[in-house]
Amino acid sequence: MKKINQCILRAEQLIGSIMLIVVVLLVFVSAIVRLTPNINIIWSVDASQLLFIWISMIGTDIALKKHGHMGVDLLVRKFPIKAQKFLALGSYLLCFAFSLFVTYWGTLLCIENALRKYQTLKISYSFATAAVPVLSIFMLLTLTEQIISLLRRWNQPLALSDEMEQTNELEEKGA
Repeated sequence: MKKINQCILRAEQLIGSIMLIVVVLLVFVSAIVRLTPNINIIWSVDASQLLFIWISMIGTDIALKKHGHMGVDLLVRKFPIKAQKFLALGSYLLCFAFSLFVTYWGTLLCIENALRKYQTLKISYSFATAAVPVLSIFMLLTLTEQIISLLRRWNQPLALSDEMEQTNELEEKGA
């Protein structure tokens, strides 16, 4: 599971970076071209919007993989280890349930938008809405790995298990 998520992470970072560069270039070129009469790349707005939706969802999964989502643990770290673990597990399970919810409804939205077309790109709007269920599935994989990791280190404090996980990642990279 961990190797699969690492491969997905590398792919997400590469694809997300390329998409971000393309969006910046599209917006820049579009702004420059607006100053020139008789040249129009109105499709750049729709293309940028489409890419931005994917970038946002990719960024969400990357943040989840790196434990980069906002969290307040000042009080929780003072709780007993078991309470910390139960709160963390509860949080993961809520995120898992929400990701299942988003995957289901995102798939329905994708199907519903199949006939809707971008006016300038002449492609289905499902290409945009597909980002939601696709990346939600990746988040389910991420959360599954994190739940398994939490359960394996059940008797260790959360801070220690997070530091050990980061140390293991550095050792695997050869740093």
